[in-house]
Amino acid sequence: ALILGWGIYRFCLKHFGPETALLALLFYTLSPNILAHDHYVTTDIGIAAFIFFAVWSFVAWMQKPKSIKLMLVATACFSLAQLAKFSAVMLVPFYLALIGIALATKKPKEGYKSALWQYFIGLACIFGLGMLLVILFYIPHTINMPAGVQDKLIVESLPKGYNNLYGTYLRQYNDISIVKPIAQYLLGMLMVFNRVQSGNITYFLGDVTNQSFAWYFPVSFVLKTPIPMLIMIFGVLGLAIVNYIRKTPLKVWGNFKSYSNNHFLELVCVGFIVFYSYLSIKGNLNLGIRHLFPMMPFIFVLLAKKTVEAVRSIKTKKYKTIASGSLLVLCVWYAVTSFMLFPSYMPYINSLFGGPANASKYLSDSNVDWGQDLTRLVTYVNNNPDIDKIAVDYFGGGDPKYYFCTRRLDGNGILIKDSTGYDCTKSKYMDWHVDYGKPQTKYIAVSETYLVSDLFYQKYNPRPYDYQWLRDKKPVKQIGNSIYIYKVR
Repeated sequence: ALILGWGIYRFCLKHFGPETALLALLFYTLSPNILAHDHYVTTDIGIAAFIFFAVWSFVAWMQKPKSIKLMLVATACFSLAQLAKFSAVMLVPFYLALIGIALATKKPKEGYKSALWQYFIGLACIFGLGMLLVILFYIPHTINMPAGVQDKLIVESLPKGYNNLYGTYLRQYNDISIVKPIAQYLLGMLMVFNRVQSGNITYFLGDVTNQSFAWYFPVSFVLKTPIPMLIMIFGVLGLAIVNYIRKTPLKVWGNFKSYSNNHFLELVCVGFIVFYSYLSIKGNLNLGIRHLFPMMPFIFVLLAKKTVEAVRSIKTKKYKTIASGSLLVLCVWYAVTSFMLFPSYMPYINSLFGGPANASKYLSDSNVDWGQDLTRLVTYVNNNPDIDKIAVDYFGGGDPKYYFCTRRLDGNGILIKDSTGYDCTKSKYMDWHVDYGKPQTKYIAVSETYLVSDLFYQKYNPRPYDYQWLRDKKPVKQIGNSIYIYKVR
């Protein structure tokens, strides 16, 4: 996260000046969505960082295609992006699109044939050497892996259709040592494609499905973007539309060529935002705004650049002072919004839609609840004398027993590390699940994710018990807006 922030600042400082650099850095460092995820060990911030570096290192090479140094840097960044997350393969068509735009809109000094040949050689090296580095990274992880183990992974990790179509080939070449790391990489790629196609239980604006909603990501972006940033985004978009209409709007291709020649870095930002938005909307996986992180740095850079340009373009001193003051107010508002959210950033919803306390009316999963409030739940329960026992249905990677219960030692005085190593007899904690029915305890705590995913099962796959009886109640306490505590009796 720190490296990405540094990269955003350095890139803007080099190409657009200190004002744009500071504004883009402000957008990034105080974004509630970035703050909600930047401390987790996941691929979301990593892929955002490496795609950002990969795209701009590639653009730098495009501008000087004869530079071996820039080509090697672009190759390294492309490889790191592929290692960060399998979905970074989307860089391949985006790179090809950038080359196509450059050739179609710019007149190379050395001629089209020479430029095309240089780009072809460079792309072959970037893609070829980049994937070679990826395979070299996989070798230590597979060199001593028995073929039978990887065969089992292939069979168990891919659905029947994928196994029949691709798994057979992977297992066929798995016995060849030199191909084993390639098979492992391709297995991961196929698992991702299958995951995207299979969908996920998604809650959106009161509805549930195990597929996807076309408007999920656009609406999520509006819901989870601070109001001052939305004002700047729509302001910049409105100004861009007005400026375009004032010129020659019917000369679309001529305007595009001019824009590409004079504002290519801007065009790259716009292009990637549009490209990635399309992939997100057409995909079948709605897991949260974190899946939009790869395009967030490009939004921050573009918005900062166009906002600074808009203020600078004002000629009248009076109106420039008003615009500068308005920008300062928006920035302070943006910063105060983030500070006031501490420490619960994940369920952020802007105040136009009721704020974080109403997040569960619109979204779920990593937009609201990723198990981040377990320790706050423990603190609240332990400090509340009215709670002598509480049933807990917790969603997340933590283990409530670790925080609520005491640890057990074996006969040799060594800590028991498995699930039997907890003594919860004197604890306020009781493990619970919707399938258990209604607890006998006075209180129950349920993660927001389980409350809304229960709607899916209630609608499509009814179970003997559900949480409808809880949804009809008002919680006595919301822990970080992700865990709801109800009084049962």
